[in-house]
Amino acid sequence: MRIGLISDLHANLPATQAVLAALDREAVDLILCAGDLVCYGAQPNEVLALLRRRGVPCVLGNYDAAAGWGNPISRKPSSPATEALKQAAMSWTRAILQPAHRRFLRGLPWTHSGRYGGLSLTLLHAGPEHLDEAILPEHTQRQAEIARRSQAEVLVLGHTHLAFAVDHGDLLCVNPGAVGRALDGDVRAAYAVLDTVARRAELRRVDYDVDSAIQAITAAGLPADLAELIRRGARRLEEPVTAHDPLA
Repeated sequence: MRIGLISDLHANLPATQAVLAALDREAVDLILCAGDLVCYGAQPNEVLALLRRRGVPCVLGNYDAAAGWGNPISRKPSSPATEALKQAAMSWTRAILQPAHRRFLRGLPWTHSGRYGGLSLTLLHAGPEHLDEAILPEHTQRQAEIARRSQAEVLVLGHTHLAFAVDHGDLLCVNPGAVGRALDGDVRAAYAVLDTVARRAELRRVDYDVDSAIQAITAAGLPADLAELIRRGARRLEEPVTAHDPLA
């Protein structure tokens, strides 16, 4: 069985369309999404409609909880400039979100578990206690701890926008990276393909129409600096891009 893994779409419709098209070309059997469907990009309703139409199982991300329920986005703020930008994007998202899509976000589970191709898989956005816990590739003990709770042989995470696949021997931990908002300077959309027979995940990137995503942000009247973050593939406006800097 081959499973497409996606995460952190962040209302970027062109990137989402490109990744889904790439997974269709690969003829995967299933697509799973590790959350953060909205905010930053200008097309949350369109992205949610597409996922719902495709029947993609999704879990709740911290931005989804913030948009759907009015929760705080994260436990600690970003830098002053980026925090203001983040809050402006969230305020706009909450205002534009259609009621049916808000209900969809509110109905998303924290975790999704199942057996796929003979493997026990658990999907969640971040940690089991906090939706903004940044679990990095070197956090092997934490990965194993989370997997033990659900008896998972494959653990799929999102949130950090950092793509990795760590093989523990009895556990494969995968983060497919970000579809809609790169942080490492490579603006292409990221995803992964899990082969359950080989018990291996391949990390992929695909080009998408970045200009279209930027134009949508401009047309929506969102802050221009949001478009700059997408264009640069950066986390913060005032800092150089680093691939190891998890999104708050």
